[in-house]
Amino acid sequence: MVFSIEALAMAVFEIPTGSFSDIFGRKKVIMLYSILVLVALSFLSVGENIFMFVGYAIFNGLAMALSSGNDQALIYDSLKEEGKEQYYKKVIGTMYALWPLGASIGSIIGGYLAHISLKTPIVYSFIPISIAFVLSFFLKEPNCHKTEENNLFKHIGSSVKVIIKSKQLLILMVGGLILMSLGESMHLLKPLFFEFKEIPLIYFGYFNALIFGLASLGFYISHSVSEKFGNKKTLIFSLLLALLFTIVATFTHKYVAAFFLAFSSIFFGIRNTVIDYLFNKNIPSSYRATINSINSFVSKIGIAIMVPFIGYFADLYNINVALMVVVGIMFVVPILFLFIKDEK
Repeated sequence: MVFSIEALAMAVFEIPTGSFSDIFGRKKVIMLYSILVLVALSFLSVGENIFMFVGYAIFNGLAMALSSGNDQALIYDSLKEEGKEQYYKKVIGTMYALWPLGASIGSIIGGYLAHISLKTPIVYSFIPISIAFVLSFFLKEPNCHKTEENNLFKHIGSSVKVIIKSKQLLILMVGGLILMSLGESMHLLKPLFFEFKEIPLIYFGYFNALIFGLASLGFYISHSVSEKFGNKKTLIFSLLLALLFTIVATFTHKYVAAFFLAFSSIFFGIRNTVIDYLFNKNIPSSYRATINSINSFVSKIGIAIMVPFIGYFADLYNINVALMVVVGIMFVVPILFLFIKDEK
């Protein structure tokens, strides 16, 4: 129930918070994000009943909605203001690469702290969030995104019109929707795949660590790879290679299958960084956070629809067959991406 409320809060506030960033500023949104996370943690740390947990879910969901689209907008607009937007893939790729590393370290530390008590990791979580809040004061607000619209809903309407008028944005959004809804469903069902391939439960964690590690590597090298081969070629071939590795995984057994599935994640990191760059390159600065939030919202809806559908299909047949069907559908995306413009 708590996770459902959190997801609902994220969905409800996702797009309006993007407009808030465009109208009132990226820096203010980051500061507000930290405050809301601290409030959410306060509810969780003293949680003695369901109302406290609901309070945590609402404030944390709102905080997550605020960060969605805003971080990319701040980074791209800051680089654009300095005439360095061509380095966006390098910067955002490095940021994305660091996230799994931080999550891994945090999980290990959290595990040790949980031995003291379940509330101890929550209490210690105040430290990094408080540091992030203090650091946000030193951020510089990029001026290139200023919009004349002050009405959130009018701004959302204008943002939708920008998407509809841009062939490049539409193709990237539709392709991204298919990739995220099906790809994330595959990711969530990977434990079922490992079980089907008779991988001992004790090794699940190792393969998941390998998946996150290779995805981090993909994010990190994406700039170098795409600069060498071009954004369009990198996007299409990284997707085709990921699908090929996944197909091989379905036809092989045990550890070989798990390794092939894990190695496909490096291409996830490469392609997602390129998609992110091309998407932001085609968004006017004054609509950047809102359009990123719309894209994120659409992807979340796709995931919510596809996960139970693919899970049902896996129950009806098996996870191997479900994976084959998903990969077959995803081959539509590289064909779709043939129609995007190749931009530097």
